[in-house]
Amino acid sequence: MSVIKILKIVAIISLLMLPGLSENGIPFFAFLLYCLWVFIMGILGNSDPIFWEGLLVLPILTTLIVFLISKSYKILLFCFLILLITQIPSLITNYKRIDFLFLFLYLTFIISSICVIVLIKKKQT
Repeated sequence: MSVIKILKIVAIISLLMLPGLSENGIPFFAFLLYCLWVFIMGILGNSDPIFWEGLLVLPILTTLIVFLISKSYKILLFCFLILLITQIPSLITNYKRIDFLFLFLYLTFIISSICVIVLIKKKQT
C-alpha cells in the first residue's frame, strides 16, 4: 500500500471520527448516517415532514469517495476544500465546545490531506 493511499485513509477516518460540537456530540459519521436514515425513512414512509437536510449527506459521501479514488491534485484540492467547509458551521456556532480530541482529529485531517495533495502534485510534475 502506498504512502498516498495510507494518508488518504487517515484523512477520511479522522474526518469521520470528528466528535460533534453540539449538545449531543455524536461523531460525524454517526450524524451522516442518522441524517441519511431519517431522509430515507421520510421518503419511504408516509410521514408528513420529509427531512430534506438528509439529502445533503449524499454530496458529502460522494466527495469522500472521490477524494479516496482521485489521482489528480486539482480534484483532491477541491474535495479537501469541500470537506473542510462541512465543519465550518459547527465551528462557528459551537466554538466554546472545541476540545483536544476535536482539534487533534481536525488537524490530522488537514495535515494528511495537504500531504496527499503535495505528494500527488510532485508525482505529476
